[in-house]
Amino acid sequence: MTTVNETPPEEGTGWADMFRGKRGIYTVLLNVGIGVHAIDIFVITTVMPAVVAEIGGVEFYAWTTMLYMVGTVMGAASGQYARTLLGRRKGYVAAGLIFLAGALGCAAAPNMALLLIFRTLEGIGGGLLMSQSMTLVNDLYTGRLRTRVLATITTTWSIAAVIGPLIGGIWGNIGLWRGAFLTTSVLTFLFIIAAWKVVPESERGARRRLPYRRLLMLGMSVVLVGASGQFADIASRAALIIAGILCLIVTLRLDRVKENLFPQRVLSLFAPVGTAYWVFLLLSAAYTPMTIFLPLALRQIYGLDPLWIGYVLTVFSVAWTIGSLGTAGWNDRWTQIACVSGLAITAASILGIAVTLADTSIWVLTALVALAGIGVGMTNVHSIAWALAAAGEQESRITASAAPAMRSIGIAYGAAIAGMIANAAGLAGGTDPQTVEYALSWVFALGALVPLAGSLCVIRMFRLKPGVKI
Repeated sequence: MTTVNETPPEEGTGWADMFRGKRGIYTVLLNVGIGVHAIDIFVITTVMPAVVAEIGGVEFYAWTTMLYMVGTVMGAASGQYARTLLGRRKGYVAAGLIFLAGALGCAAAPNMALLLIFRTLEGIGGGLLMSQSMTLVNDLYTGRLRTRVLATITTTWSIAAVIGPLIGGIWGNIGLWRGAFLTTSVLTFLFIIAAWKVVPESERGARRRLPYRRLLMLGMSVVLVGASGQFADIASRAALIIAGILCLIVTLRLDRVKENLFPQRVLSLFAPVGTAYWVFLLLSAAYTPMTIFLPLALRQIYGLDPLWIGYVLTVFSVAWTIGSLGTAGWNDRWTQIACVSGLAITAASILGIAVTLADTSIWVLTALVALAGIGVGMTNVHSIAWALAAAGEQESRITASAAPAMRSIGIAYGAAIAGMIANAAGLAGGTDPQTVEYALSWVFALGALVPLAGSLCVIRMFRLKPGVKI
């Protein structure tokens, strides 16, 4: 049996070194696990019209995504607990089994209520998969090789952005939306078998008590923020978002104990890892409004059909991958430049979209979307690699394990605040081209401040611990 001490040595740091010997098997497995989770996210958005047409519940249309996100946050936050309780291999397999149970339940759901329950379960499994995968990245890769494998994970998300809608579209077009979840189930089953055979085992840690109160409060934070989208008036939306933020603050304050879900001093601007977590949160919140509202602009203002809208969004994913892969092999000085400038480029691109919306060609708009994606990719990989290196051996695992939870929180908050801005700017009153142009110009203009703040956090991150080698 392979043990932790038998982890493949880091003989090289090139792209080919990730795929040599046992390390190559780990690289493929990591990406398959993340791919299963990513494909499922894109599948549900494609098949939902067919789902509500058959089982009803259109009033809960957005809840399938929101509750999945709630489950993802709770699952990712529980990753280190699962790893300690079950060990590396069994923890990874358990994550796959929970995800599989949720996918099969969704495939068999006779009504929207059960679909939402199993969708939440599926989200928990997906969050655990992401958490376990990031922990494996921390355990099995170091230095420049770690940066490269994180870049390949970004590529996997881009591939999923193409495959997911394709799977959902095929099953949706023939009127068998349940087949999309069955396809995901088959892929998950194959992954579980591979994980059981391939993932190296590790020693179990001391038994820990599941901090269910903090997990529930963390989930409630996301529910409150996500539920704000169900209300048209600004006051109700703002109240729910503020309540969600307060729940998050209380959760993080209660987390300052031995069985912590997050690293110590998380979201502290006076701690290196805490500042890095601000980068994770702001980066996710930065691109989320664009992925949510850009399709509306493309449809109402530019008159594109769904296929072309999908292509424009794919450009963002591909550009993200280019930004990640193109800078993954840079030295430490250029890595810091890429990390700082990446979100600044994203901020400038989103502001450009806000200023030129409806006044420029679709090709210029697509170019701005591509620049935003490249900027996100430049910062994303290096900020994660830096955080793992800065955390040190004592906290590197929990830093890796909890990172997906903070990213998911950023997505939820970014979506909710963007929705509030859009409604305040008049989007709730109609979706005619003029209204959409005015409202989304405000969404993107104010949204450009988020990646700019993230870029400042990156500078702060490097200054707090300047000697870290990524």
